[in-house]
Amino acid sequence: MASAFFILSLIKKGKTYYNNYRQECHMKKPKQMIVPEAYREAYVNNEADANKKMALLNVVAAAVAIVIWILYLVRFFSVPEIMYPVVYVLFPVAAALLLSPLFFLKSERIRKPRFKNYLIAVFLLVVAAINAVLPKHGVLGWAVAIVMASHYYNPRFARKIYVATIILMLICIYLGMFFGEYDPHLLSLGVVVDGRPATVDTPEARVELLNELIKEGNNRYVYVIPMYYLPRAALISILFIISNALNRRTNELLMEEIKANTEQEKSKAELNIARRIQMNTLPTEEINTDSVEILGEVKAAKEVGGDLYDFLNIDDDHVAILIGDVSGKGVPAAMFMMKTITSFRDFAKNELSPAKILTAINSSIHRGNAENMFVTCFLAILDKRNGKVVYSNAGHNPPIIGNKDGYSYLKCRSGFLLGCFDKAMVSDEELTLNKGDTITLYTDGVTEARNIKGDFYGEQHFLDVMNKNPHDTVAAIHEDIKKDLTEYVGEASQSDDITLLSIKYK
Repeated sequence: MASAFFILSLIKKGKTYYNNYRQECHMKKPKQMIVPEAYREAYVNNEADANKKMALLNVVAAAVAIVIWILYLVRFFSVPEIMYPVVYVLFPVAAALLLSPLFFLKSERIRKPRFKNYLIAVFLLVVAAINAVLPKHGVLGWAVAIVMASHYYNPRFARKIYVATIILMLICIYLGMFFGEYDPHLLSLGVVVDGRPATVDTPEARVELLNELIKEGNNRYVYVIPMYYLPRAALISILFIISNALNRRTNELLMEEIKANTEQEKSKAELNIARRIQMNTLPTEEINTDSVEILGEVKAAKEVGGDLYDFLNIDDDHVAILIGDVSGKGVPAAMFMMKTITSFRDFAKNELSPAKILTAINSSIHRGNAENMFVTCFLAILDKRNGKVVYSNAGHNPPIIGNKDGYSYLKCRSGFLLGCFDKAMVSDEELTLNKGDTITLYTDGVTEARNIKGDFYGEQHFLDVMNKNPHDTVAAIHEDIKKDLTEYVGEASQSDDITLLSIKYK
């Protein structure tokens, strides 16, 4: 009794294990292709592309069908006489069916999930027809069908085509015994008459021959399976196993690629939002009053950038302008840029010394700067009553100063960039603007822009452009610079952020 209970217990555990195993396999190998909704558009696009390639392959198959048809017309192949009229019609119809998908290449039907069923079904029917009348020559068509089905990265679809291929191949072998080109291996295992292989050209004579072979103990209806069908089926099965394994792996890679592209598109969308937020942080409107005209603009090399500019009225008589360039590009530079602008707006409210403001900015951005990022800055404060400008440079490019009669680079101390050390090494300097004078600030994205040959735009070229035409407004200055910069760079890609900030004392 104890032994019986022990055996029953083992059977029960075995059954539980088997059910769990089946459930696990079912989870690993779902019955149908599951494509996440987020990836469906990319998957459909890929399948549509596969349909187009499949349609073009059908064109090749149509050409083969026409060649075979012509060979039949000249009696190159030996088939029962009764089959010639059928063949004359069969192959042109097959070629037309194979060419029919070409009419849908530019339509939405090519994107339909079931369109691949039509493509492969037409191909299989033509292969079946060829194998029925050419059992000796048409066997490679089945292998092509298996490879074509694997082109869709859909294991379930490939399995269906494999099963259909195996069944159709068996049917066509038996049809070929009666209606196809004479094959001595298929019909008589090399029966020789008068020193030559025996040929039988009518279905009735073939039936009679097969019956005679049965009487001799050579039942070709049975022997054709192990001797003719199974070797071909084995080769097709091996090809299917290999292609299906590659199919699954390719499908996994496709899903990973689609996922990566989806994540990339998501990241790009988030960066575009970040760019809009960043651009909205900068002044978007020109200041144009009786005393001053100020305009700033930036063109980032990436979705977000590290260039910055700002201008604000400290009080009724003083206006501050700031330009800067953060080390690096992309999101880190953009975050450091935002921190710099925020610090500037906090510290410039009650201070008329650019050096003190830059010192305070340096202390703010230096804290927590584990990445050792830095920013170059040029800060100027204009007294609108008399044109006096107090400015301080922290490692930034010298501005261009002048009026429509001529421009030159401002000779100023270079100072040292901000963010690297706990103490800023900057100092105040002064100049006085006359009526109509302008100060044009810029980042090195202008002077270091390169053309297709790799040549820099350069400081001298930049100054020549400023002096080339008289400018009544700062907007005209910017337009001339941007136009000439675009012409100079041409088709070369932008490698750095480009920022311009100009102020005119009126």
